[in-house]
Parts: sequence; structure tokens; C-alpha cells
Amino acid sequence: MAYDAPRMKRKTYVIGHRNPDTDSIVSAIAYAELKRQKGLAECHAARAGKLTPQTEYILDRFNIPAPEFVPDLVPKVGYFLSDGAVTAVASEALWDALETMEREKVSILPVVDAQGRYRAVLHHNAFASNITRKINPHRKAIIPVSMELLLKTLQAQPVVTFGGAEVARSRILVAGSSFDSFRQHLENEIPANALVLTGDREDIQRFSIESGARAVIITNGMPLAKGLRELAESRRVTVMISPYDTSSTAFLILYSTPVMTMADEAAKPVAAGSYVRAVRDQLAAAPSRCLPVVDDAGVVVGIFSESDLIAEPNIDIIMVDHNEMGQAVEGLENYRILEIIDHHRLGNFSTRYPITFINRVVGATATIVAGMYIEQKAVLTPGVAALLLAGILTDTLMLRSSTATETDREMADYLAGLVNLDIEAFGREIFSNARKVADLPADEIIGMDSKAYAACGQRFAVSQVEVSATDDLLVRKGELLTGLRQRRAEESLYFAALMITDITSLSSLLLIDGDETFIKKIAFPQVDAGVFRCRDILSRKKQLIPLLIELMETVLGVADNR
Repeated sequence: MAYDAPRMKRKTYVIGHRNPDTDSIVSAIAYAELKRQKGLAECHAARAGKLTPQTEYILDRFNIPAPEFVPDLVPKVGYFLSDGAVTAVASEALWDALETMEREKVSILPVVDAQGRYRAVLHHNAFASNITRKINPHRKAIIPVSMELLLKTLQAQPVVTFGGAEVARSRILVAGSSFDSFRQHLENEIPANALVLTGDREDIQRFSIESGARAVIITNGMPLAKGLRELAESRRVTVMISPYDTSSTAFLILYSTPVMTMADEAAKPVAAGSYVRAVRDQLAAAPSRCLPVVDDAGVVVGIFSESDLIAEPNIDIIMVDHNEMGQAVEGLENYRILEIIDHHRLGNFSTRYPITFINRVVGATATIVAGMYIEQKAVLTPGVAALLLAGILTDTLMLRSSTATETDREMADYLAGLVNLDIEAFGREIFSNARKVADLPADEIIGMDSKAYAACGQRFAVSQVEVSATDDLLVRKGELLTGLRQRRAEESLYFAALMITDITSLSSLLLIDGDETFIKKIAFPQVDAGVFRCRDILSRKKQLIPLLIELMETVLGVADNR
């Protein structure tokens, strides 16, 4: 019997930017749920980076699982599997496996155990090699076979059976000569290993049974001689009647051996999570340019072939909370982008196909997603409504940021009413948890909600964290500035900065390492070397970044054309 490998379903990921903030995460979760409600069953929220303590708190607060972590989308083998794989169970007959290959028009057939785990692969090269090596009549061929497989392959009528599924090494003896010649032949063998093929010759049947042959196979549908059944039972000799002539029966016995006998056990599968670029050489050397593919449990999930290299992957993408390739998960350019849902400025983004692009002037992507639930008459569950409210409040600093719009306020009121939450109290609850940020390693703090930008022919990066008090992070300014300096050097940036926003005082600290001339021109009050106090600056995209780009234009004498 064949084992049908599980099919790899086409999947759509809803994913935000690298180093995701709360708005990016909750928007992905909520929008994936909306798409599932509207019929896209295999739509899943994903994340391209580590959750912030704030986001972890919110998800735990409402018992919502974190999105699947997708560290990159560099093409992997599993992304190109769509049709599953036909396999053969190791215990089935070689004949059945070959019939499967012919019926399914496949050049290789993975051999698996009863749970679908990979054991070997059957292909024509392996079959040709093994049949001469393992079943060679010039070397007294030994055939591993069970009575169960014999009966099935021969479509034989059982008369007396012993042994069942037990596989034993056997020799085929054809009683085509005189009785005396056959007797001598059998006596020169180990009778318990002998599969005797005979017609309706009572003398051969009797002698074979009396000698304790493993099995007597009567060909051409001939009957067992009268009185021999009891003898066969007493000597525990299997007797079956083959409907085929002697030559056909002998041929089919060869193919009754378990498929593992002829399979290539040296051939190694590839993991579904393997990068395509890493298996190209293995694929080129594989039989028929095909490789079995297994999941983490070793279960066969498909066949990867050279033709798959030119096929589209079985993953589609919906982007939320950004529209810039520079902020996207690595490898995104290899996939079809279906939609973009965002509230940021337009980046230098292009697609191969027309897409749905929703970009609105609001303070949070969560506001847009919540509005789409209402527009599409979808069900806002309490958990999703609470997540979207959290996304709005965090991205607009409790609706106090300059990016907050009346639409954000109206949507926050609507969502708060659905889940019976007080906006002010809930917002302070969320941001009070941000104190945990101060306990993180410096590189993790710098990496939180970090975004890269380009202007005036230069690249720079600005991270932002929100806290209820800046003191705990200010005392760590030395190691934070060191981390910024390292990042600047590693990524060849004009400057690297960390914006620490105090949601209590509604102001920010700016820690920055960069070009010396540029740093000297920063007009914010300087607290310490590389540390500036930015009063009334809460929004990175609407307040800080425009000021920094304007300053770059002044210092570099180059206007930004974006």
C-alpha cells in the first residue's frame, strides 16, 4: 500500500517590517484573521523579528499566540512544494511500488515507514543495480520475501499458510525435470528456504511438503493433490495456487521482495527548510534530478525537482505597516505581493503584478485594519479588537503624538467600547510595561523598532523605544552609544540613532553616533556627548526624520529628492 505524503498548502503570510513594533504585530494578526474570515483559509500572521517586551505583554494580556517567526524569506525547498508526494511503504512489494511509479508517472519513489518517515528512495538506477547485485541467478540468487507479499503479488489462492508478514531469505526451485533430478536438487538446498514451483505433479508436491519446504506454489491454477493438505499443515509448509504459468510466477516472485531490497538507502533527502541555493549541487547529482523532501520529523512532504527552480513558490505576501524593501524581511523580492496596508510615506517599491495598496494618513496601521473590518462587515472578536486598540495607542503614544488623527481617536473610542476598556488606563498599563526595556541588552534595545532610511545619497538608521521614564536608559548611555557606533561601522551608515520617547513627559531623548560635522549641527539641547533632549518630539516619521533630513541637506549641500 502506498503512503500519501501530506500536501504542502499554498500559504499567504501577513508580515510587517524588520524589528517590528506593536502596531506591526497586531496589524498582521488582525488582518490575517480578516482574510481568513473572507475565505483565504491559509492566511497566517508572521513576524520578521523579535517581539518587544511591550508587544509580548499585550499578547499575553489577551492570550493571543505570537505570529510565526520568519527570520527570512530566502527561497527554501519547502516553498516550492505544492503537490505532496506519492510514496511506498517499506514493507510493500517491489511490484506494487513499480506499478505506483508507472501509474503516477514518477521517476523516483520515496520509501517510508508506516508513519511516513523517510527510509530510502526507489529509482530506476537503483533497481537496475540492485537486481543484478542482490538477485543474480549466476550466484544462486537469494530472495527476501514474505508469504503475505507472495500471496498479494501472485494474486494466489491460499491453501495452507504460515509465516505471514515475516520476511525470510528464500530460493526459487522450479520442478521442471524428472522426480529424481528434482529430489537431488532439493536435497542440495536448505528445504526450509525453498520456494518450490510445480504443476499438478503429486510426487513433487508430496516430496516438497515432506522435506519441509518453505512454500509449495502450484502454477497454472492447478489443485493440491488430495490428502496433502493435512500433511502440509502438520509440516507447517505454506501451499498456495498461482493463477499464472510457471515462468510468469517465477518472474513475479522476484518482484514480491520488499521494496527496500531494491531501494537506494544511500540517497539522502533534503529538509523542507533547506535553502534552495544550498541544495543545487545535491539536486544536480540526484537520480532524475529529483530529491525527496522531509519535514522536521523526517516525514516525506514532497519531491523537489529541477523544474521547481523555475516555478513560482507556494507563498504569497501581504505587507503591513511599511512599504519599503529596505525594511522588509530578507528575500521578500522572490515572492508575489498581494497587498500592502500602510500609513507611512511611499518608498521606492515596485511589484511585478498589480496589487491592492491601501495607504492612509492615520497614526497607526491598526486604525486602517480596524476600519476594514467595519467596511467588510467582518466580526471583530474581543481579542482582535483589544489588539487593534493597543496598536493605535502605542503607535500614537496614547493619541498624543502629532501623527494621531481624528480617525485614530474615533476608531480607538469604537474599539474601547467593544472591549470595555478605558483608553487612558489601558494606555498607561501598556506603557508602564515598557520599563522592562531598560533590562534588555544594549544591542536588543538598539534593534527594537529600528528602521533604515536613505536621503541625500546617504543611509542612516533610527530606532525608537517608548518608556514611562528615561532615567533607567539614560544611565546606560555609554553602552548604548557604543552599540550605535558599532552598528554605524558594520552597516556603513552616515549616522545611527536611538530615540527614547517618554510617554509621561511627552518628550524624547536622542542618542546618536555619526559624522562629526553633522552631530555638531544638531540644534536640540545637548545633555551629554551624543545625547540630546528633544522636547515635544514624539513621532519619528513625522517630526524627527524630517528634521534630520533637513539638517543633512544643510551639512552635505545636497537636496533630498524623495
